[in-house]
Amino acid sequence: MTGRVADDSRSVAGGAEVLVEPNNLVVSVTKLAGVGNLLVRWRGPTQASYGDLMRASGRLTLPRDLPGFDRRAYLSQRQVYLELQASSFDVTSSAAGPGALPSWLRSRYITDVNAALPAPHAAVLLGIVLGIRQGIPAELQNALIATGLIHLLVLSGLKVAVFARIVQGALNPLLGRYAAWPAVALIALYAMVGGATPAAVRASAMGGLAIAASHLGRPSHVWTSLAVTAAAMLGWHPELAWDVGFQLSFAGTAAIILLTPAIARQVAFLPHVLREPFAVTCAAQVGTLPMMAADFHVLSPVAPIANALTLPILPALVACGLVLGALSFTSDLARMAAVPVAGLLAYIEQVGYVLARVPAAAITIPTFPTWLGAAYYSALGPAVAAAHSSGDRRKAGLVVAGLAPAAIALTSLALWANAPPQAVVMNVGDGQAILLRGPQGTILIDGGPSPAKLRDELGSQLPPWQSTLDAILITAPGLGHIGGFAGFDRPANTLVLPDAQLTGSAWRTAAFEAAARGASIQTVTAGRTMHLAGFKLEILAPEPGAPGDQIGAAYLAVRAVAPDGRSFCDFSDLDVEAQTVAATRLKNACSNLLLPAGGRSRLSPELERIAINASTQLIASRPSGRLANSFPPTVLRTDQEGTITLPL
Repeated sequence: MTGRVADDSRSVAGGAEVLVEPNNLVVSVTKLAGVGNLLVRWRGPTQASYGDLMRASGRLTLPRDLPGFDRRAYLSQRQVYLELQASSFDVTSSAAGPGALPSWLRSRYITDVNAALPAPHAAVLLGIVLGIRQGIPAELQNALIATGLIHLLVLSGLKVAVFARIVQGALNPLLGRYAAWPAVALIALYAMVGGATPAAVRASAMGGLAIAASHLGRPSHVWTSLAVTAAAMLGWHPELAWDVGFQLSFAGTAAIILLTPAIARQVAFLPHVLREPFAVTCAAQVGTLPMMAADFHVLSPVAPIANALTLPILPALVACGLVLGALSFTSDLARMAAVPVAGLLAYIEQVGYVLARVPAAAITIPTFPTWLGAAYYSALGPAVAAAHSSGDRRKAGLVVAGLAPAAIALTSLALWANAPPQAVVMNVGDGQAILLRGPQGTILIDGGPSPAKLRDELGSQLPPWQSTLDAILITAPGLGHIGGFAGFDRPANTLVLPDAQLTGSAWRTAAFEAAARGASIQTVTAGRTMHLAGFKLEILAPEPGAPGDQIGAAYLAVRAVAPDGRSFCDFSDLDVEAQTVAATRLKNACSNLLLPAGGRSRLSPELERIAINASTQLIASRPSGRLANSFPPTVLRTDQEGTITLPL
């Protein structure tokens, strides 16, 4: 393929990846068109910059998904539907013309800052001034995330606003009333040099509108500017509506406008230099809480304090960072100017490190359902409206703020409790745990390797009031199946085990603990049928007398059939010989089948012939970060999809 680099490259695993707009794409001898952009990944020292022309060859693949993050949907917002794993990658010519200016300025600034400041201060300054996040130590990045300061390393609207003030302050004394349009142009250039993030584009557009209005003698209205900017950005790229950066920018800005004055009045005892950033941060957190919980899975109670301590010096840091780049023509002068900058950067780093050690500095949110976000905003909106009203309107707003979220929550919980039969292959890592939810209860097949992961997954799948399971099935004695049962606190009515002399002691401990919580233990062999939680369970293995000390010979295999006839089959722990024997007991194909750890190639031919038809959905419970050559794209994998829910 040949094409043009459409973004900055990013270092990954001994190489880099970059977004490319293809000009010519050939597979074998067939020329492809209309495939959108490509994410190209290569190994080696080759560097690519925005606007460069390139040539590459390699293998086209679908983008790899990640648990808890729909990466394919994220990439589709940039019109990326395929990735190229490049075996060769070459830059044929560098960017030229006016379009190359932002990339050239960005590269030059990175070089100058790295020459003037030591690590990690240089990396932090690059993040603060231009939103470049590379070379940040993992410990520092985690501390900034925990304290809500990670936004300092993103080109946010706050940075653009600071830059706009600096530009206006510098140009107005020189150009007077002619300074408006050069200021708008420089603000736009700054946003492009920083990568033109949704927040930067939003802030530069709103700032440009305000400057233009002032120059033309027209009043500016913040809500009009916000609405016009949002409409223009969505008209240009409608897919931005699903971009978390776009959502955070506009929701945060709206919350800051609405809530900051009221919060500032409540903390009037603070000095002004601390009061304003504290109030702004609180307002932004209130406005974006569901997005932060759903997309980043963390909330930081110490964020207002951390931002109150750091935001007052942000304008000075941005200004000094820009001056540092301008002084790069003489390295000695740049190093001298870098000394106070390094002190300010060290202060921000220490604020992050110290506050990250505060108990409950960061609260992890494993899952945050959509209905909870809708309930939150249905309460927040009327409450804010009531706070800005009086009389009957105020009372009506407060009533709606109470009733709307209650109605949403009750409806969602009712739908949750009365969900149709389903099999949930939970994302528990290197092992397996399957939850069968039927019309009369729930069945848990295995517990995965981790008690914490099993607890979190069950908490997200079951209604809060449902603490008892109808049955637990243990299919194999390995830690990938029973490790999650250590300290398991949910009682079960029945515990089902294979009737064999299994090796190891961990499964015995799990069985004793379940019995102590009131479970009746049943050992089963092939040929038995059980009716639990509205499912018919067909036991297909082990055969009577199967050797328990032989891996995969005497483990449990089951076919769970829902009331409407759809089924879920688990033969994943059997060896090939045991699979072949179990296949003779299988009367019908499986609607869904859990694959062995090695993929479809580990199925016996006889089992594959009987259990799988054209409509069978194959599933794999796999840990992330491992090769998956035996898993075709049609297989649903927990290392890509996260927890997988299958209707039955």
